[in-house]
Amino acid sequence: MSRIGSLLVGLFAVFVLAEPAMAQCNCTKTMIEQVKERGVIRVGVKNDAPYLGFTDEKGQLAGFEIDLVNDMARRLGVKVEFEPVKASNRVQLLQQNRIDLIVATVSHYRGRDQVVDFTIPYLYTPQTLLVRKGSGIRSVADLAGKRIGLDAGSGGVKKLPQIQPKATIQTYQNWPEAFFALQRGLVDAVATDNILLAGLRAEAPDPSAYEMLGKEGFYSGGFYAAVLRENDSKSRDTINFLLQDQWRDGTWHRLFDKWLGKESKLKMTLADFGDFVVPNWDD
Repeated sequence: MSRIGSLLVGLFAVFVLAEPAMAQCNCTKTMIEQVKERGVIRVGVKNDAPYLGFTDEKGQLAGFEIDLVNDMARRLGVKVEFEPVKASNRVQLLQQNRIDLIVATVSHYRGRDQVVDFTIPYLYTPQTLLVRKGSGIRSVADLAGKRIGLDAGSGGVKKLPQIQPKATIQTYQNWPEAFFALQRGLVDAVATDNILLAGLRAEAPDPSAYEMLGKEGFYSGGFYAAVLRENDSKSRDTINFLLQDQWRDGTWHRLFDKWLGKESKLKMTLADFGDFVVPNWDD
């Protein structure tokens, strides 16, 4: 077969294989337009982050982020299809068009913004340490020569070696596994967002055996935001306006109190989240 013939056969095979994927993604329409036509929004969420996105005793997804998404869907007039995701695969699922949106404890970093788009934030979370009580660890400086447990897909995998190069990083499939390593003495600290650490500690058989460090342990912080595929500003605006409406009409505050605040096991306050306020724009 000539080179030209081989090239034509190869191009034909590429188009045949690509056709189902191209048909699946109607790239001429915005994500929101596709969602409304479908009647369902597919959202990547966590199922292992207590009080944010987790599986409850009835086997149902529950938590602050889950309820935020349910309320968004209600306002859009569509149903929700939840897809449990991990920190290590959530962006890939979005880029493959298997989900429409991510609401799964994603902090807005510049590096991530190069491959996906972020909405305005719906929560700010300081990053700190969870240690065993009496460990003597009071700050990141005390982690020299110590072992830190992290989710393999978290930003701390790159960040913490820069902040404390004398510590050893040990990665796990998810945060519950990292916390289990702390319980077994395989690591000396777990480092991540304070809300995730508070949830892990609250679910432990003996929460009093663990201490989450306050401001003395803060080493960074991040704004949680919803994540969309790039270059879809109309859909991003729609989600932004929904988040603002939730704040304005009190929905956000009600869900905060239910899952994280005064009505929850955590009893946290907005002060624990840097006195966070959802950015709002005038009409």
